[in-house]
Amino acid sequence: MSNRGRFGAAAQEVRAGLFELHNFSGPLHEQVRGLILCRIERGDWPAGTPIPPEVQLASAFGVSIGTVRKALDQLARDRILVRERGRGTFVKHGGAWRTEAGLRLCRANGEPIELDIALIATDYVVATAGEVSALRMLRPASIVPRALRLRREWRSEGRLIVAETISVDAARFPNLQFEIDPSTEALFPVYAEKYHAAVDRTAWTMRPLAESDARGAELRAGREVTVMRCVRTAFDAKDTPLEISEQLIAFDDDLAVMASQ
Repeated sequence: MSNRGRFGAAAQEVRAGLFELHNFSGPLHEQVRGLILCRIERGDWPAGTPIPPEVQLASAFGVSIGTVRKALDQLARDRILVRERGRGTFVKHGGAWRTEAGLRLCRANGEPIELDIALIATDYVVATAGEVSALRMLRPASIVPRALRLRREWRSEGRLIVAETISVDAARFPNLQFEIDPSTEALFPVYAEKYHAAVDRTAWTMRPLAESDARGAELRAGREVTVMRCVRTAFDAKDTPLEISEQLIAFDDDLAVMASQ
């Protein structure tokens, strides 16, 4: 029997477009984990609410209780769920796992802006000393640490407003460039779904880019803008850095950055 057939009613929901699921390949418990995560992201089970009992989930997905239990255990390790003896399994409170970047670009009045985000280059390179330190890329002396850098451009109404470089440990996120939707603002859902690396918190540093820094020339393009260098580091539950995103942002009078809601 195919994996799709083994999910019964759940597979019908996928075909009907009620789930967003990348594929049905891989171990069965990983597929169940993906289905549960989709329902959480869709808002079926908000933070703090209990998810259905294992027996009910097993029946809904057409799998064994043991398979469901493995999926729930993994989601608990990812800090997406919390399991309380005698009470049940709950979606984690307080943004302990996140799919947003923590800050968002918007109009000065708070209104959203239309963004066109494109991946313009992928570099698989020997990590710099700064990347090794910032991403804590611990390796035996005989192994050369490598970084994967994704360079993206963010445009609004045809104008370049953000030049971004995302750096990750290539060994931790193999083939990441083939897993992402380049137009998505944050890659955090991919880290969680594909690599079991949920983001627990983000830290930001921001400072103006010097007028003499050539990296700001294309962003300025003759306009009266202030280019800010914003660096976001995303950490997992063990406080290990997952990603460093350097964003050069061209701020004019109509562009602002606000906390995500």
